[in-house]
Amino acid sequence: MSTGLLAKKVGMTQVFSADGDCIPVTVLECGPCTVVRRKTAEKDGYHALVLGFGPVDEKHAHRLSKAEVGVFKKAGTGIFRHLAEVRVKDARLLGEAKPGDVLTVDKVFKAAQRVDVTGLTKGRGFAGVIKRWSMKGAARDSSTMHEHHRHVGAIGQRKTPGKVWKGKHLPGHYGVETVTVQNLTVVGVEPEQNALLVKGAVPGHADGLLFVDTAAKGQPRPKQKQEERQRAKPKV
Repeated sequence: MSTGLLAKKVGMTQVFSADGDCIPVTVLECGPCTVVRRKTAEKDGYHALVLGFGPVDEKHAHRLSKAEVGVFKKAGTGIFRHLAEVRVKDARLLGEAKPGDVLTVDKVFKAAQRVDVTGLTKGRGFAGVIKRWSMKGAARDSSTMHEHHRHVGAIGQRKTPGKVWKGKHLPGHYGVETVTVQNLTVVGVEPEQNALLVKGAVPGHADGLLFVDTAAKGQPRPKQKQEERQRAKPKV
């Protein structure tokens, strides 16, 4: 069984818990994803599943190379717009998944578990240092300052080192970066709509492609185990 699925960002809304708390959630169209290939350590050097998401009509197959179409023909599946590889350290985590199997959101995720969501941030074009790096800027009431309130300021060094250091915060292209938001809580799973409700915000714009994976930092412990750990602690 895969530990993650490809998804599409639908938008944000809010749900109410049993206690009446208002929870902001992001709605993700998560799957269904089809297993296109299974990689093994004996043949490929590691264990992984290649998942396909977003079916494409056969009439558009000419847009792909023969090698790309051959991958789908060998798997016996349709053609997909997006592919993602899910690596695992232990082959047992992949279960009995084989090419052609369809993975749905309810098979991979469940309510109250933690997930990591990876996607591309929104593109904001060419931005200055105040917007891009949150610099403070010059004093607005300075009598000697003229049209330089939002400028970067001096970047030159003295004779030593006599250069501008790499990584200096300067104006430039802002956004369109791969960002992972970790440890988001799954509020709800709706298999009929292939919907996954995640607490909080995720990177990217509406209809943006995302990858939702099981949280790398672990899952919350059940209350029963937490109480047992508290009892086991030595009293000072």
